[in-house]
Amino acid sequence: MYIDAVAAVLGEPVDSARAVAEGRFSAEEAARTRQRAARVSDRPAPDLAVDAARLALDRAGRDPRDVGLLIHAGCFDQGISFANTASYVQHGALGHGEAMAFELRQMSNGGMAALELAAAHLSAVPEVTAALLTTADRFAEPRFPRWTADRGLVFGDAGTAAVLSRTPGRLRLVATATHSEPSLEGLHRGDDLHHPPADPAAPLDLVARKRVFLEGTPLAETIARNEAGMLTAVKRCTEDAECDVADMAAVVVPFFGADLAHKQCIGPLGVPEERTLLEYGLGIGHLGPGDQFAGLSHLLETGRIDTGDRVLLVGVGAGFVWTCAVVEVTGGAPAGADGEAVRD
Repeated sequence: MYIDAVAAVLGEPVDSARAVAEGRFSAEEAARTRQRAARVSDRPAPDLAVDAARLALDRAGRDPRDVGLLIHAGCFDQGISFANTASYVQHGALGHGEAMAFELRQMSNGGMAALELAAAHLSAVPEVTAALLTTADRFAEPRFPRWTADRGLVFGDAGTAAVLSRTPGRLRLVATATHSEPSLEGLHRGDDLHHPPADPAAPLDLVARKRVFLEGTPLAETIARNEAGMLTAVKRCTEDAECDVADMAAVVVPFFGADLAHKQCIGPLGVPEERTLLEYGLGIGHLGPGDQFAGLSHLLETGRIDTGDRVLLVGVGAGFVWTCAVVEVTGGAPAGADGEAVRD
């Protein structure tokens, strides 16, 4: 199984210093996260996904009619209620109806979950030769206050895409693994399900939801379950790939702020910061389910990985769900060689 190409279409950078000056981001959080900027777009998320999909297909040299499966993942509102975003992306990027298209809702683990599901589908259905995976989110204010909705991270707008096939290409998908810990789902729910806010259009406050959850579950226990869940998925994945985290040329973890990334991912994994994309993410923000595809695209575009190198992709999604993948650079036709796209 191979990843033919990956692509990311990012919003325009907005400096954190500007957000602090405007009172939208606290100076304390800016210092703790080390977030330099967040990408911001005024375009609907599905359009960002279509652009990323077209770019990935072009990089892969794929005719859209080769694609028999499309999976679209997002975290937040895709711009309109009661509509099929996957079909919108299918129409805009593929232009034909010979593909099964559906939306995947697994929060920030959506891109990685789509990768694992698509690989299984391609393995089981020989007539499907390629799959297109897209992610997109626009964390639009005021409904989603990207700078303050949560602590320890800032949210960025982007569309990302990956093309998966059985045709030997630039990246081989060596192994994937998933683990979940549903006892932590309340961290992002709080008590809003049974006692929804009086104003459904009020800005999201994920900090308040977490506060409610932590009233019934000790923080130390929550942190331990979170760490154990991620490490379980990583261990299964690396064992299947017959390698170790220390063997990786790069490890792509979610684009959290510096403090949170170290505590939740970099520290427990035992990898040096320079082998991750922490600095890159600090100029972009957390892209929901798109961090891993954007990160892999960046690694290829900047030449940080070469033939024989392996990369560990770590997905973390509220719920909680972790999907990990090991990919290997094969030395085949290059993917992601045209440079990162910023279209706004």
